[in-house]
Amino acid sequence: MKVLLIEDNETLGGFLKDILTLKKYYVEWLKDGIDVDFYCQTGGYDILLLDWMLPSTTGIEVIKKLRAQNIQLPVIMLTAKSEVSDKVEGLTTGADDYLTKPFDMDELEARMISVVKRYQALGNNTKSIGNITLDIIKHEFLIEESIINLTQKEYQLLELLFLNQIVSREMILEKIWSIDQIVGDNNIDALIRLLKKKLVAVHANVKVKNIRGVGYKLEVMQ
Repeated sequence: MKVLLIEDNETLGGFLKDILTLKKYYVEWLKDGIDVDFYCQTGGYDILLLDWMLPSTTGIEVIKKLRAQNIQLPVIMLTAKSEVSDKVEGLTTGADDYLTKPFDMDELEARMISVVKRYQALGNNTKSIGNITLDIIKHEFLIEESIINLTQKEYQLLELLFLNQIVSREMILEKIWSIDQIVGDNNIDALIRLLKKKLVAVHANVKVKNIRGVGYKLEVMQ
């Protein structure tokens, strides 16, 4: 298992890296969360162990940044904050588990394995962004366990956005319209507007964002 550890405490960070390395995990240790999205997009990690209080940001802000960029990496928060309200904030922001310091290493390892297995089991069939879930097998989008009523083209567009970091206009044309159809920019713009309205109507907390000159992506609203 490849682990990204973000912990600014030298003693604890070094201890965690050494113990996990002895247990045959590959661990990369960062002492701040500023560039965490770059590491997560390029490092191929299986899990993120994340401290709450960091020098230039917080674990909560790190999670918000990752989820806003559709980075679906398992996250366990490691923190001295033990109030129920703190745990609720961490979990509702997008953390998958929450462990209060000081903690037992065997418990940490058990939670790591559990969270990663859960992602692997879900990964083959579903993917979630914000409060919307794509059931890949059933070809359905769900919000709070209710099916979102989409036209065929709306579904195809939302599926493209779910499965790709950025979707170009050329990709939309290629994947949604057949080769013998005459399609212009107005058709693409109209479909995007319809999907945006549908997401608002079902109270989704994600939106379609235009990346000028590049294409479109889904973004979780804060």
